[in-house]
Amino acid sequence: MISYAVGTYVAFALLNYRVAVLLLVPFSLILHMFPVVDRQVFSVLDCCCLGLTALLPLKCNFISKLRTYPFLIPSLLVGFSYVITNVLAEPHWPSTVFVLNTIYCFPFVVWCVLEEERDLKLLLYAFMLYFGFCAVYALVELALGENIILGKFIQMDIVTNDVLNYDEVRFGFKRLQSVFDTPMSMGLAMGVFGYLLFEYRKMTKNSNFFVAVLMVACLILPWLSGSRSVFVAVFVLMIPIMNEVLKGDRFALLKIGLLGGGVFLLGGWVMLLVDSFVHSDTAVTGSSLDMRIMQFAVIIPFFLNSPIWGNGYAFIWSFVKQVDADILGAESVWLQLLVDFGVIGVIAYLCCIVYMIKALKPVVQKKSVILPMAVVVGYTLSTFLGLELNFFFIVCMMLMKMKEFYVENEKSDDLKTEKIDGSK
Repeated sequence: MISYAVGTYVAFALLNYRVAVLLLVPFSLILHMFPVVDRQVFSVLDCCCLGLTALLPLKCNFISKLRTYPFLIPSLLVGFSYVITNVLAEPHWPSTVFVLNTIYCFPFVVWCVLEEERDLKLLLYAFMLYFGFCAVYALVELALGENIILGKFIQMDIVTNDVLNYDEVRFGFKRLQSVFDTPMSMGLAMGVFGYLLFEYRKMTKNSNFFVAVLMVACLILPWLSGSRSVFVAVFVLMIPIMNEVLKGDRFALLKIGLLGGGVFLLGGWVMLLVDSFVHSDTAVTGSSLDMRIMQFAVIIPFFLNSPIWGNGYAFIWSFVKQVDADILGAESVWLQLLVDFGVIGVIAYLCCIVYMIKALKPVVQKKSVILPMAVVVGYTLSTFLGLELNFFFIVCMMLMKMKEFYVENEKSDDLKTEKIDGSK
């Protein structure tokens, strides 16, 4: 049945390629959970992305788009890392081809169709719809104290083993994860989208009430994920937001009152949170400093076995975890990169982060490091299953297009008006 659904989607892409690509983007955050064939690693999302990539030469002049694609060089470097690891270490060609296409080629497909303001609006509204549902369902999950949807999916055995249904209570709340693989994935994805909406409201001067509510929800709900890595990442994202909200003398007394009230009401929770960082092994359950040091100690011999190009795709899960259980969840992206792809893989990943900063520099100037820094901090401290770099690439591309359509076009229109008035 799932294979028929994929076939139907690809057929729809033949009729309306642009809409098919743009609608897949937000729903990719859930479609990756469902394998096409039982017990196989290839998901519905992988197959849909492969179909869209195959159709790209027929639907777009993609050669001209290569010159403007902001993530071409890091994507090529990652591709080189994957190829050399498969050739010189352990070959995993089918898996790496699908992963490379989904994470690094699909954003280029999106870039090819994201040409006009209507395309950006469709993508943004689809994201709002998806995250609006996720936010509402997260509140339902909080009220019920359980995740009915994920529980049903796991019971029916229709999702991958990476999808975990958390029922743990941290910092006084059930750890929320909505319809994401883990609370960490939900927290970071929502925080990043909340930041995107903040920049969108600034660029467009949009005062829509529902957009404001969704932005606030996406910035608050991550604090109910119970994940300290998410807390740090979202705190980084909120630095420019809080700076914008608190600056200026307008409503100064109200701002001071709200800030003081927040400190009074949430002071105990904040102190518990701070204590959990200082005493991570006793304040709350979860990852401790000793555990993270142990994980780095575990990978050292495997890294030294092949330090340049690594040991092969997913080696840390297929072999390291089997021979040394102390690796646990390998709660840092650097553990996985060093073991699987070696120094070349680490350089490729860092290149992706640098080019995110480069892409955002003309858009948000001094704040260009905020989003990439949040990604680095989050992925250094934890593992975000189901949330890959393609999501952050596409967010950067949306911010670039917002600047083009809503800021630069407005300046151009103002300049034309001034010339017309001057000629009169």
